[in-house]
Amino acid sequence: MPVGSGRSATARLAASTTATTLLVAAATVAAGWPYWERHRLAAVPNVAVAVALVVAGMLLRGDPSSRRCGELLALGGLCCPLTWLMSWDVGPLPLIAVLGQSVYWVAYAWGLLLYPGNTLRGRADRWWVTSAAVILLGGQVLTVVISRPSWNGFTDGVLWPAPLLVGRARFEAALDVLLVLYVLVPVTFVLLAVARIRAARGLERVVAGPVLLSAGFVALVTAVTYPGLMAEPELGRIEDAVALQGAASIVTPVALLAVGAHRRLLLATTADRLGREIGSPTPASVRAALRALLRDATLEVYYRQPDTCHQPDTEVLVDLHGQVVDLPPEDHRGERSDRPGPEQRWYVPVRSAAGTPVAVLSIDPVLRCHRRQVAAALAAAAAALEQARAQSGLRAQLVRLGEERRRAARTQAHEWALVGRELDDGVRRRLAELAAAAGDVARTVSEPATARALAEIGEGLRTAHGELADIAREAHPAVLERDGLLPALESLAAGLGLGGPSLLRVPAGRFDTTAERAMYAALAAALRAIAGGSEWRAARVEVRAEGAMLVGEVTCAVPVAGGVRAAADHARALGGWVAVRGAAGGATTTRVTVPCG
Repeated sequence: MPVGSGRSATARLAASTTATTLLVAAATVAAGWPYWERHRLAAVPNVAVAVALVVAGMLLRGDPSSRRCGELLALGGLCCPLTWLMSWDVGPLPLIAVLGQSVYWVAYAWGLLLYPGNTLRGRADRWWVTSAAVILLGGQVLTVVISRPSWNGFTDGVLWPAPLLVGRARFEAALDVLLVLYVLVPVTFVLLAVARIRAARGLERVVAGPVLLSAGFVALVTAVTYPGLMAEPELGRIEDAVALQGAASIVTPVALLAVGAHRRLLLATTADRLGREIGSPTPASVRAALRALLRDATLEVYYRQPDTCHQPDTEVLVDLHGQVVDLPPEDHRGERSDRPGPEQRWYVPVRSAAGTPVAVLSIDPVLRCHRRQVAAALAAAAAALEQARAQSGLRAQLVRLGEERRRAARTQAHEWALVGRELDDGVRRRLAELAAAAGDVARTVSEPATARALAEIGEGLRTAHGELADIAREAHPAVLERDGLLPALESLAAGLGLGGPSLLRVPAGRFDTTAERAMYAALAAALRAIAGGSEWRAARVEVRAEGAMLVGEVTCAVPVAGGVRAAADHARALGGWVAVRGAAGGATTTRVTVPCG
């Protein structure tokens, strides 16, 4: 928007607000002058209520996300002067006054339940608005059509249509029932306000909390003064009760204006506060700053990156850790929807100053009522988001490299398993058959030299058979494939002579096959290094799952040979790591961590 048009819009808003303030104040004073002339101090808060409601409604109406709320509050403010027409007590003015008062309370409460948005939040809110409209408007109409003006505190000469006029006793019985309902309306509003405040989260709690809290106070005052308003039908008493209600009602418009001014201040200082929160832009610092600024702990930032794996000309969205995420597709309006209903996430696209798509924000749907704050925050964070996007691209590349490395490691492990199976089922069986055949032939040959040669050949074949068995067992023992990590480590420890004093704390369940193979290879290297030392003490082996990682530790007083690190290549290829550290007393702990799943 050009600067000139912005200034003219502000000037028009200021002029219209000033004119409205003067007109509403003059109308309220004129409407209730017979009462204000005798109670001039009471006029101040009542005139202020009407003016503040209309002004607050106009300000809220200027925002599309709170248009209906503003219209209802402005309507309530305009009904305040109508209520005070009762003080003239002539012609149709008392009739207009009592109906205007009912409209005032219905519009006022309805607008507060909408605040700060345009829709009611649930079935309870809708039921309350419907019931309040029926009770307040319908009840007031009922009291008019069945009674005389004097029964309501007015002179009998005023315009008061009563086509269903009943006796005074029946009128008072109906009035008693309506009195109970009139008290229930504000009491239930207090309960709704408390429930709304408890359920509010994030920025909505800051914006709506003070307003609903003050509205609950007004509703309690109204509930207390209703019996006095209807018990004795005297115009003076009625005016006093209405004035008391109006004086109490000033709390909520003041809270509305204060919250509105606070929101304007937050908008003006968004860039400064965001800059302090971000500091040096990184994906983590940008997300943390936006979460703090918008008071949304669930906010996520997904950065657009080239799809180097499938179609380089297209883009994918990656999260804070560089992982590709699948968001709901955009509809014809450019919006995304992941589930029906009011609780669906709000996905907001972010573009650079040049119009290039940078990221997509996943935001709490409550913030739809605070689009101005969200837009201001995104405008202030645009440059930081672009810088964080570049870092996110590097992280996404590292993630893809890690995935490729883990895929290669899994392929290698699968090939090792095939080789071991082939060695076990194919070559070793043939070597055993050849060794047996050489032995049979040696027993049938009478020539001693030939028999000795055949015997040596058979012995060599049996030795080769044993070496191949050792190779297959070292790579992936059959017990590991069949029974899991615990039996395989028990068998290994027993074979190395560590079975007696060793302590094995390994879960009996199964883990990811690739993770089990990598963990076994690294732990087996550590145990062999311990057993190969000149002396050793009790070794402790512990394996446990920590989140998405499988962690194994081997602790012993014997220094571990350097071959352990080389034997842990498989763990590193899967994205894990190995660490050997010394402890007090000369003990050594080998810690192996591999992704599980």
